[in-house]
Amino acid sequence: MPTFYDRFVECAERWPQNAAVEVQKPDGVESYTYAELRGLAESIGSWLVRNAMPPGERIAILADNHPRWVAAYLGIIAAGGAAVPLDTAYHADQVAKLLKDSGASLLVCDAKHLEIAQEAVSGTEVGIVLTESEGRAWRAAPTQSATDGQPRAAVPTQADKQPAAGIPTQAERESVPVGSPAITDFDSIFAGQNGAFTPVPRGSDDLASLLYTSGTTADPKGVMLTHANLLGEAGGVFAWAHIGPEDAILGVLPLFHVLSQMANLLLPLVAGARAVFLSTLNTTELLKALRERQITAFAVVPQFFYLIHDRIFKEVAQKRRLTRVAFGTMRRVTVFCRKIGLNPGRLFFGKVHELFGKKMRLLVTGGSRFDPQVGRDFRSLGIDVLQAYGLTETCGGAFVNSPRHNVIGSVGKALKGVEAKIVDAQTSDDGSPASGEIIMRGPIVMKGYWNRPDATAQVLKDGWLYTGDLGYFDADGNLFISGRKKEVIILSNGKNVYPEEIEAHYLQSPIIKEICVMGMEGAAGGDKLFAVIVPNFEALRQRKVVNTREVIRYDIEGLSAKLASTKRISGYEIWQDDLPRTTTRKIKRFEIQKRVQARKGADAAGELAAVKPLTHEEKSWLERDDVKRALKIIRDYSTSAPENIRPGDNLELDLGLDSMRRVELLVAVEQEIGGDVPESELANVYTVREMVDAVRESAAMGSKAGEGARPAHTFAGWSAVLREDPTDPAVTTITNSRPITDTVIFLATRLAGFIWRAFSRIDVEGLENVPSSGSFLLCSNHQSYLDPAFLLVILPFKTLRNLFAVGTSEIFGTGIMLRMAKLFRVMVVDPDANLIPAMRAGAYGLRHGLGLVLYPEGERSIDGTPRIFKKGAAILSIHLQVPIVPIAIEGFFESWPRGKSFQKFAPLKIKIGKPMIPPPESKASEEAYAKLTTELKAGVEQMWKGLDRASEQRKS
Repeated sequence: MPTFYDRFVECAERWPQNAAVEVQKPDGVESYTYAELRGLAESIGSWLVRNAMPPGERIAILADNHPRWVAAYLGIIAAGGAAVPLDTAYHADQVAKLLKDSGASLLVCDAKHLEIAQEAVSGTEVGIVLTESEGRAWRAAPTQSATDGQPRAAVPTQADKQPAAGIPTQAERESVPVGSPAITDFDSIFAGQNGAFTPVPRGSDDLASLLYTSGTTADPKGVMLTHANLLGEAGGVFAWAHIGPEDAILGVLPLFHVLSQMANLLLPLVAGARAVFLSTLNTTELLKALRERQITAFAVVPQFFYLIHDRIFKEVAQKRRLTRVAFGTMRRVTVFCRKIGLNPGRLFFGKVHELFGKKMRLLVTGGSRFDPQVGRDFRSLGIDVLQAYGLTETCGGAFVNSPRHNVIGSVGKALKGVEAKIVDAQTSDDGSPASGEIIMRGPIVMKGYWNRPDATAQVLKDGWLYTGDLGYFDADGNLFISGRKKEVIILSNGKNVYPEEIEAHYLQSPIIKEICVMGMEGAAGGDKLFAVIVPNFEALRQRKVVNTREVIRYDIEGLSAKLASTKRISGYEIWQDDLPRTTTRKIKRFEIQKRVQARKGADAAGELAAVKPLTHEEKSWLERDDVKRALKIIRDYSTSAPENIRPGDNLELDLGLDSMRRVELLVAVEQEIGGDVPESELANVYTVREMVDAVRESAAMGSKAGEGARPAHTFAGWSAVLREDPTDPAVTTITNSRPITDTVIFLATRLAGFIWRAFSRIDVEGLENVPSSGSFLLCSNHQSYLDPAFLLVILPFKTLRNLFAVGTSEIFGTGIMLRMAKLFRVMVVDPDANLIPAMRAGAYGLRHGLGLVLYPEGERSIDGTPRIFKKGAAILSIHLQVPIVPIAIEGFFESWPRGKSFQKFAPLKIKIGKPMIPPPESKASEEAYAKLTTELKAGVEQMWKGLDRASEQRKS
């Protein structure tokens, strides 16, 4: 049976002048023909054989993607050895461990990883072979083949004699102490090649490659892939889709990963195709390669498609409404056409298709879960992203969707020659298909784990590979992956939960960038679902949200309500750094869980020790006198400041400052070091440094601390903030008289009340407690979108015509809702992003004798119960010296709960309490705000409980 190298030689003899490998660089393209690549490989193979490398010897590779990496791999196999590719992210101790485990006698590395390589082989007999020499500008010159006279071996011509960075010179190599690892390089090997080379014959069951599974350096398991495995994988893929000399396959994953080795080395080099790599991996270079290198196939992890998807739909969202409507219409037409075998996607969305290149025909993703919605979105643009599935133990690919029938959400059907089935399937009580462990057998299944008969016996049984992955087949034989067996969370009630399923649900929130769900032991024993959440700070900045915890909690509550109770997360913590992942973007769950458990017992100093050190520039910044004074104030205001405040500390997540407290802090910092930060800048301030620098820059442009009187508009606390009139015309017009409009609204609300009472009832108690004149605040618990409308229904005309409210732009910012806001005197501002304008707008209306409808919770309740009250109402009440009228409502949640559409005409109950008189403004303080807020919540909560009990009694 031929080996992988034999198949490569056939291609090199058939298409010697065809490009085999290309590297796109910022300044051009470095290309190698099949003849040149074969020459490089056989020069390396010949050197290995001349140095008495026995068949089956393991040789490790630690280098970035490059044609010489490919040449090293081919040369090792040509010499009868086995290649051991190593993760370039490994530290020296990890490399040393795998070198020892594999028994490798040589380590091939590039200049970038030479230092790690030297440390890893220190004290061993492992030699080092550099892929580069002192002069790296060289070109291969042909010599004679042993059999056919075709160009073969590469002889360098060193045009540039300057040593490459990090590479030892010849003099340095000669001065290496006795006992240190020997160092040679490929250029010396190429220059010393003399005569013909005959590849060492190997059997189909002999070892070709030894790949270490990701994330297993603590307990390394080397996957043994034979020559038969490699050709079995190639045969399966070629039966799935044609790959030939006309194809170019782009590779961005590192070659030490099995997916990249198969897709970007094995497949192209046994089909006469062209493998394309990038010297610099970034979005610009990647898109340039897709556009210019005539790429026809691209296999990559899902993250790439997420980035492109995000880019496309963000750009569309910024277009005019007509463009957005047209885009949506064309997508729907494309979806319909594809159902009948037509694809107008390239016609409708030509610019999107051009991102992937004009010749692209195969887009494949694998390595980690692929969001089905992203797949559906691409399909609606006329682009098929084919999801694949496999393991290192199966040469990377075992299942893949068909280009002719892409079943989104599945990984398709097994490659030719592969058998698969589900064992130990467990039924589900939520209607989802029964999942069990996926097992498979066939020519792609590994020989076993290197020197690990115990581990091999656990996964290879009677020729079947037990993958440890869970899934199910549909009626057509398409495989759907449910999760990983060892990652299944078993709850205290015995239910199995698949974390990826839960994560996909919560990732529907645009402000959650990443989430890892795990089982944590609850108070009563048994696992509860816990999550680590990484916010999408870019989305938060775009929405000008500074209260990260609040908006995440709000979204978590809303999404949890749509899940079965057993699948809801019961707790979470927020991380600001990205979650640790493998090369293929799989979450390192056990590492995260270990960190979570460690953090629960860690003190602040212990946690601080793990953060990256300050830069020299940051240290200099902290030494500035004005910065030190500002940090002292910040520490006093913070509720959870660490001992050493860092420039990058998040004001909310690290220091515990909510939006109200941030304003108070800003005032204090301004008073200390001067300056007057524009209100428009406050929504862009997230970190300690951003706040301090904003004040410092403002001070440099205007007043300085200690210069005496400051401008009248400079903040001096809430009293000064609220005394200043707003400049927005939409706010100042709320005091305008409009008798006709108010009369129409009054009649409309009465009609709405009449209609509701025709189906149900509205009970009102305490209406006499609403002041008949003067300013006041109406503060109610918040259950539904119906709440403010029915306050208008019950109030008399004299009160109704003097009411106003503050609403968010998220609800009232555009279209008909914006017109409704103007009609009902709702001032559209964002209390979170623009807190000062919002508070100032409320103060303006109150100062002009109007009543303000304000919901202290700031959001609708997820379950109908009163939630946390914010102190905005207390601040306005104290500084404007207006009473707060507490109101409790019930039944609104049953009629229209959060996260759902209108449900029913439920009985509505409204109870209005006696006005609460604030303390004198001279008593204003943080304690006074908190006390009045607590009293307000207690009053509302007490009335609500009475209404709730009455509702329960009526039901019974």
